Amino acid sequence: MAVRDPNAFVHPGGMHKQSDLDRMRYLVTAGVEPWATAYQTLRADPLASPTYVVRGNPAWTQVSRDAGVHNSEYESDANAAYLQALMWTITQDPRYAQKAVDIFNAWKNLTEVTGGGTEALNAGLYAYKLVEAAEIIKSTFPGWSDADIQAFKAMLVYPGLSHTTVPASLSPTNGTFYWRTYAGDPGRHGNQDLIPFRAVIVMGVFLDDRIMFDRALRYFKGQPHRGDDLPYAAGPSAAGAQIDDNAYFTTYQATRQNTTPDYGYNGVLANYVWENGQTQEASRDQQHTLFGVGVCAGIAEVAWNQGDGVWNALDGRLLKGFEFTARYNTSYIANFPDQMSPWEATGADFIVRVDRTGRWRSKAINPHFESDFVGISRGDFPGKRPVFEQALAHFKTRMGRPAAETLWTERARDVALAMAGPEPRGFSLDHPGFGSLTFQRPPLCAGDPISGFSADGLPMFGMHVLPGTVQAVDYDHFPVSGEGHTYHDLSSGNAGGQYRADDVDIACGSQGRPVLSALEPGEWLTYTVHVPTAGNYRIDVRYAAPGLGGAIRIAFGGSELTSDVPLPATGGGWRVATVASSVPLRAGVQALRVSIAGVGNAFDLEAITVSAP
Repeated sequence: MAVRDPNAFVHPGGMHKQSDLDRMRYLVTAGVEPWATAYQTLRADPLASPTYVVRGNPAWTQVSRDAGVHNSEYESDANAAYLQALMWTITQDPRYAQKAVDIFNAWKNLTEVTGGGTEALNAGLYAYKLVEAAEIIKSTFPGWSDADIQAFKAMLVYPGLSHTTVPASLSPTNGTFYWRTYAGDPGRHGNQDLIPFRAVIVMGVFLDDRIMFDRALRYFKGQPHRGDDLPYAAGPSAAGAQIDDNAYFTTYQATRQNTTPDYGYNGVLANYVWENGQTQEASRDQQHTLFGVGVCAGIAEVAWNQGDGVWNALDGRLLKGFEFTARYNTSYIANFPDQMSPWEATGADFIVRVDRTGRWRSKAINPHFESDFVGISRGDFPGKRPVFEQALAHFKTRMGRPAAETLWTERARDVALAMAGPEPRGFSLDHPGFGSLTFQRPPLCAGDPISGFSADGLPMFGMHVLPGTVQAVDYDHFPVSGEGHTYHDLSSGNAGGQYRADDVDIACGSQGRPVLSALEPGEWLTYTVHVPTAGNYRIDVRYAAPGLGGAIRIAFGGSELTSDVPLPATGGGWRVATVASSVPLRAGVQALRVSIAGVGNAFDLEAITVSAP
């Protein structure tokens, strides 16, 4: 059975694994909607052009968002690097990958990242998207030299990385991204505490640094720091004298009392999304709220791709956050049969609470902007705050949550699509954008296709391309229990004890290869596959059946293509049987589902082969 090295990382393994990148490319190539149209939105962005002119300069050593030092050049290049990486992924045209490399090299000599009073926010915002792009390119493109990769890595942690001490030479004018983000921001709103850790978690992946990765993930979960890492900020932070008051919030002076180690401030998931789904910033304005839940989703997605299920933590707390935010904002700009007027979060629907910094007391949800109380921030998300595709892909397709639980997240996505088209880049550097292309999944493709496990126990992600053979034990990977998502098994545990630690029963076949065993009628397994060309195909299975009574059924994309096909006895030996001589398959990425029928424990299954009839 594969034993995972706890310090090993999947690469690429930021927001997008190899199987995710394959899914984008194959769906676009096959012309499947909505991915094909979403790709055209990406392709039309000037920052995604192969002729984009890099604005950075390797002679520059400083960037400052607040002070306006090379900030416009950096923001353009960071966005462009990510879009160029996506274009490389889809087109396999090396011009895009090389353009991204040119951007990385233009900024690899930074020694000073400054941001004034919101340094953690600015550095986190500047780092995360550039590093997401770097993770894709480093993992998929051989043209980025080792020397330049090492220089880029050193730049991220300048003046040097330590997990136990802060560098003596670190100063307000000497230090870059990691040292501006590692402590989060314990004195401000949740998005300002979240975005630094959004950068830290993907830097941990890119640098193969488990301590760094865990630093971000543990903080987000509200856990204490690792013993081999620097502590988080202590607390509590108590509210003092009142500074200001209005209909939506009251602000206070606050004094931090360092009596509780690793106190956990507004960037902890439970402290940002409250138990009813209301966010800590809901009384501030809706633009920051939309940004905040989007950042939470970004942290959760990187964690998921590395095997952690924080997406679903606290009884689906993040889904509650999306639903609350979507309902309040979407009902303001669109009517629905069950919501003909804007939903107002009042009375029992709104929590009055002082936040973890002690500086802010939420009193009422705010449709305006914090700065003026005149302009309307409510409902201003189509084309500007592309956050709903990612959440919907996880909760609806991956997790299969009931439609009533994802109702407003889906409505928000659909309203944004109707008003502004497929998700674009969005505001500034705040969002990855283009979720209709990058995050949306075909129906029933809850998990991710794998071809096996590496020596360190990591799943090897990558699409099954048909015609071809899929090993039966390589059903889609799911980092939490796959029961009901990527498989259905009627018994707990792996009775054969081979290959995988799921509830699917896997034995060692007579030829030394792992095979599905102890199969019972009603059980099923799902494999995400790509069919480049629509047409009629033959489906064969390799199996061993001591006696009669076993049967199998095949579906693609949710459509049953065969009835229960009996599998003749093989006397215990292995043979190939045709279960469909000619069935129509559509082009594109889709779910292949194998269902077990007949009598129980009648056969073992080794492989499914799809070929020309």
